Amino acid sequence: MLKFIIFVIFLDHANSYKILGIFPFPLKSHFLTFDPLMIELANRGHNVTVYNTFPKKYTIANYNDVDISNCFGPSVAWDINQMKEVGVNRRILVPALLQYVPKYAQIINCEPITSLWNSSEKYDLLIVEMCHNDIFMLFGKRFDVPIVAFHSHIPLPWHHEVMGLLNSPSYLPVEFSGYTSKMNFFQRLINAWLHFEGNFYYEIGSRRVLDEIAPKIFNQSVPKMKDLANGVNLWLFNTHYSINWAMPLAPNVKEVGGLMIQKSKPLPKNIEKFINESKHGVVYFCMGSLLRGETFPPEKREAFLYAFSKIAQRVLWKWEGDVLPGKSDDIMISKWMPQRDILAHPNVKLFISHGGLLGMSEAVYEGVPILGIPIVADQRTNIKSLEANGAGELLDYNNEISNEVVLEKIQRLLNDPKYKENAKVLSDRYRDRPMSPLDTAVYWTEYVIRHKGAPHLRTAAADMPWYQYLLLDVIAFVVAVLVAGLLIIYYATKFILKAIYGFIHGPQKGSSKLDEKVKCN
Repeated sequence: MLKFIIFVIFLDHANSYKILGIFPFPLKSHFLTFDPLMIELANRGHNVTVYNTFPKKYTIANYNDVDISNCFGPSVAWDINQMKEVGVNRRILVPALLQYVPKYAQIINCEPITSLWNSSEKYDLLIVEMCHNDIFMLFGKRFDVPIVAFHSHIPLPWHHEVMGLLNSPSYLPVEFSGYTSKMNFFQRLINAWLHFEGNFYYEIGSRRVLDEIAPKIFNQSVPKMKDLANGVNLWLFNTHYSINWAMPLAPNVKEVGGLMIQKSKPLPKNIEKFINESKHGVVYFCMGSLLRGETFPPEKREAFLYAFSKIAQRVLWKWEGDVLPGKSDDIMISKWMPQRDILAHPNVKLFISHGGLLGMSEAVYEGVPILGIPIVADQRTNIKSLEANGAGELLDYNNEISNEVVLEKIQRLLNDPKYKENAKVLSDRYRDRPMSPLDTAVYWTEYVIRHKGAPHLRTAAADMPWYQYLLLDVIAFVVAVLVAGLLIIYYATKFILKAIYGFIHGPQKGSSKLDEKVKCN
């Protein structure tokens, strides 16, 4: 028995890896996507070190949580009115995001990131967020380890090329487009423009900027950003084809949408009592962790209060202010609510949301219809996808929030059974997988370490120039051969026909006179 215990301990130690995670961006909804993977890796015996801006100081012996929030300053939620223009104007969104590229890069000079770069630690793997910035992948080169790139949304236009995949704007909508995979001609035209524009901005505004400043930051020559991205060993995306859309993926690209969805926990007593005593059910209203619901203008806030006063359901409203003017007894407000656990309650009939992928995934998992109010980024695209599946509707922030429209849409989602039925169908599809998304992410993460980066998973297309990938050189060669062949046939035919004509009709008169003139001379 003692020998068996020693063997098990030795085996566990032999399969234990040292994993580095770098998630530097001060966006809580993003970090909540990655955090469960890092915790689970630690729970499975790996030594995990995570540099992030939302440290929780977990009591896991082999989990080291490193606080880098001082590199950005305190995280703040956004005023809805400040963000709505960026959300409406899709063309300014990518440039707006890329203006932060140099700032993100400069945190390399911030402690404790600087100490990490200069440390002599040994790691087996780097897991890093890929969000508009490739510079942190340099730590993979610094420690000579495989790289797992994790993105909290659908693949962006510039991801496809480095993954070695053809991104066709004809049926793969750009994250910020607000379209589904089924687009009409004009939508495909705009989507194609957004695709090429996004690639252009990212190349100019991120990669080339970082290629210029990175050697100065590190005081040494470093690889080009695109080469770093081309060398990623495994890509993880918080997506799933059941609620997004089907797309061609290489073996080193995995969809792990819903990875953060864990078993629901008991609700706080006051919230549980409020829901249980709601005879006709509850509507849950939350604009996420970044958008402050309290920043709704008075007329839009009043539109929701009017609608809530006309329905039979009670309302749970995540409201960051101390007071909600006009609040009735059928509305409970709180600055924070346990969203995952609320949505799991069978008495929740509708989720009013901004359309963030985390909240949407939780609602889809539980089969709860959604009324989406997209403000920025991928939110409109997420809601449009849900709408296409018949499990929700979009409420346009700028044009549709009025007493009549808000009430009409809420009543339709609550009273028409097709929305709940479609949400249940979508939930069944979303849950039906051979492995849970968390187990999938853990398995492939460990697989990459076990197989020394698993280069066999990468498609050769990731290393090809674009003109080779699109076979433009082959097409040019074939066209050149065809043109040359046609020219040869044309001139050969012309020569033969001329010879035959001359043989049949003899020399032309003009030629005879010319010959006589030559003879006289």
